[in-house]
Amino acid sequence: METITRETKAGTITGQVDNQLEVYYGIPYAEPPIDTYRFKHAALKTHWDNNNLDATSFGPIPLQPYNKLETFFSTHDQDFEQSEDCLYLNVWKPQHTDSDKPLPVIIWFYGGGFLNGHGSAELYQPQHLAKTAHAIVITFNYRLGALGFTNWHLLNEDYDMNCGLSDQLAVLKWVQYFIPDFDGDKDNVTLMGQSAGAMSIQALMHLNEAEHLFHKVILSSGTLNFDSIENSRVNAYLFKMMTMLQYNQSFETLTTPQMMKIMDKDLEERKPSKGLQLFYRPIFTPDTMSESILGDKPVLAGYTASEGDIYIRGRFHKLKPKRFIEVAEFNDINIDTQLFNIKKHDGQAAAITEYYFKQPLLDWLNHYSGSNKWLYRFDWSNPASKDFKSPYHILDVIFWLGHLDILSAHGAPADGETFELENEMQETVGKFIRSGECSWKPYTPYDASPYIFK
Repeated sequence: METITRETKAGTITGQVDNQLEVYYGIPYAEPPIDTYRFKHAALKTHWDNNNLDATSFGPIPLQPYNKLETFFSTHDQDFEQSEDCLYLNVWKPQHTDSDKPLPVIIWFYGGGFLNGHGSAELYQPQHLAKTAHAIVITFNYRLGALGFTNWHLLNEDYDMNCGLSDQLAVLKWVQYFIPDFDGDKDNVTLMGQSAGAMSIQALMHLNEAEHLFHKVILSSGTLNFDSIENSRVNAYLFKMMTMLQYNQSFETLTTPQMMKIMDKDLEERKPSKGLQLFYRPIFTPDTMSESILGDKPVLAGYTASEGDIYIRGRFHKLKPKRFIEVAEFNDINIDTQLFNIKKHDGQAAAITEYYFKQPLLDWLNHYSGSNKWLYRFDWSNPASKDFKSPYHILDVIFWLGHLDILSAHGAPADGETFELENEMQETVGKFIRSGECSWKPYTPYDASPYIFK
């Protein structure tokens, strides 16, 4: 494959040319979060060793349990090294551009419940979106699970909380510092994410330090619910106690394999007793965050019509409707139990969609004072297929990022209408990142009808 070099503030970077795109893999955006940085916020990395970087292969990914969804949403097997040294990003850039007009930038935030995911996964490789939207698209890794979202500061005042969120903030700073070197426009940066990725973006919209580092937002299936300092205290001491019981040593001295074992044990102890509750999530910190959403940024947000189907088909399929009501009430959600008068699984899926995704998103939009808000719903499905019978959680990512080949890998090749929908969704992104608008009427509390992608 043809290589290409660029001069940047940090030195010379070597990438590849792939299908009319410049591609740079495995760029370290922060100091490795190991040793003295292990339980600390990300420290922006502005120089490379020997002022030279080979960016032709992906970097290691964050520590995480096995993710069957990543395997499902792939066309071929890929093995990625897991490491605590995981803070790397990847850049896809259209090759032929007018150097006088810098390209808009999209930063993709992956989902995975703050337990799984990474920016190198096949599903998240955005070459099709970069070409259709004619934009630079960046994917990246952030710390997950205990390493990313435990309140380490409660256990040692020299340590930090929200380390995973700090990784995301460091990426925004990296873009402001480096993206002009890639012909990108640092004054036109759109954050785009799905599920926990969208929740991360919502958290950044409360973070004072992030307010002026991005300009537009695209949220797919995101419904942020901050963790509290009080609850994070419980999680932190639980992790400390599990470490002492398992290894009779301090959490600070855990090796990487020991850390992975404690994280796996922690996950096993908790699931699935809390239903859809997240084990880890961003912690609200009053000293660095605003109670209200900051700024007046254009927002494109939406959900899939059957978000809950993926949970019903997965590990929650044995839970009875009453259990979902209990879980919702635990989260201060008022469920209309009449929703379960229909077929059991359909009712569970509808409840999840309504009360964990749709209604919280509408509430969030209503509380956001921004004037440019756009709502969509993703309705595509293939009833004749085995695996795509409904528009469930995460399925829309195939269309946003351009991976219809995954449908073919599961025996459900895309037809002409499906290709047209993919193109429409990506062109919607291209229009939004440039104008801050969509082709349909804006969302208001008085007209909450979504635009349908079908």
